[in-house]
Amino acid sequence: MERIEWEDVQRIVLSGYKHLRRSAYILWRFQREATAPKKEWLAKLAKRLAPAVPDPSSKTSPAINLALTASGLRYLGIADPELNTFSLEFIEGMAPLPMTAQIPRRTNILGDLGASSPAYWDWGGWDKNRDIDGLLLLFAADEESLEQLIQIERAELHRVAEHDSVVLKGQLFPDMKEHFGYVDGLSQPKIEGRPKKNNTNAAAKKDKPSEIKPGSEVKPGEFLLGYLNERRERVTNGCRRDIRRNGTYLVFRQLEQDVGAFNAFLSDVAKRICQNEEWVAARLLGRWRNGDPLLPKGPATPAANTNGPSSTVADAQGADAVASDESDAKAAHPNNDFLYYHEDRFGLTCPLGAHIRRANPRDSLGPDPDTALRLSKMHRIIRRGRPYGERWEPTAERPEGENGERGICFIALNADIAGQFEMIQHSWLNNSRFNGLYSGTDPISHVCDGERITIQNRPVNLHIERPAPFVRVRGGAYFFLPGLKALHELAERA
Repeated sequence: MERIEWEDVQRIVLSGYKHLRRSAYILWRFQREATAPKKEWLAKLAKRLAPAVPDPSSKTSPAINLALTASGLRYLGIADPELNTFSLEFIEGMAPLPMTAQIPRRTNILGDLGASSPAYWDWGGWDKNRDIDGLLLLFAADEESLEQLIQIERAELHRVAEHDSVVLKGQLFPDMKEHFGYVDGLSQPKIEGRPKKNNTNAAAKKDKPSEIKPGSEVKPGEFLLGYLNERRERVTNGCRRDIRRNGTYLVFRQLEQDVGAFNAFLSDVAKRICQNEEWVAARLLGRWRNGDPLLPKGPATPAANTNGPSSTVADAQGADAVASDESDAKAAHPNNDFLYYHEDRFGLTCPLGAHIRRANPRDSLGPDPDTALRLSKMHRIIRRGRPYGERWEPTAERPEGENGERGICFIALNADIAGQFEMIQHSWLNNSRFNGLYSGTDPISHVCDGERITIQNRPVNLHIERPAPFVRVRGGAYFFLPGLKALHELAERA
């Protein structure tokens, strides 16, 4: 197994910073003068960035990571010949400007249409705040520490950036739930060759070959450029001076959630099909809202666990039950080890079109389950997103829908934007013919074509009409998260 240079990788690749519950995302545009001041700023910043293998004593210390768009790299002195070695998707950006009356291909692929069109985005779209050059990801243990970090970094940015930067704040709630009420952060891929946790129980918790579920480990090249991926290929030429080495592409999307409409939908459907709201919510996602999967671990019968979540509720699990750290994912929620082909091939327990089944089909798509599992490993992403805005609390004083915006700052890390993030979005989430279905897109997404959600059931399937989407895209961009050595080298180039 080839050694991964974790000391050169930014920490967010391995960690969701579960101990740093407050976060901020600063999106900015560089001033357009000479690159020298920008390089000076970068040289100072690069020394403060969090590496993937930090000192254990720094677990609760504030952390900073940096990502740049194609234009950001260009303004730091990367010439076109070198920039053209990056992927076409990254160079074009998430929302290329329409050159004709036709909608750009990438906008169609992502389903960014209607209210989610880049024409209406708050940043990164076709109109206001279009040009984004960089993204600072800030993490702190509390709000006071985060505010101090924001002030320090914005003061440093003031010398090189335009004054209309966008600041989005995120947080991990104590119960680890997002605004629709689901525990989030489950089913993260494990990177083969990841560093082992350094604690007194490491020996006792060490994975044994017999305990590693097929498909649970993914080649490092699926996430880090310069290493072998699941196709036994390298995205880069392997040269240690390649600026792409030890970096990854970062997808950032601001997804606004209409919690009032979602809750009303659950209530209406539950009454019409004579079920409770939790039952309906679980069939949309594929998990109970406390994180328990509809499919029990192991070769249990499809009839198991169909009436409600287990007694292992979120409060009993505790906040660390859904670890954001990639290396802790399995230990955090052992019931994530399940497959579909033998346990629930026809979707009678977890519907074929449920969100988690679309986002990670595991062994269910392909000529046979083993091949399907190998193929699915080529399309995994690491998610590092967080909710933004306050919890939904409708009151008599505030009419429904008027107590602030809320949603998710969606973040995905992958080495191949087209083959990972975009493929998942287009071919699985937005596909009305997914997995043998005849209608319907992902129940919890920004794409809705007026078709029905199908829930497999006996003696007949349930067909549910879905109104307008409960999610709206408010901004987005493709970034590159460089390795630390590449950033230092970039700052030192003449």
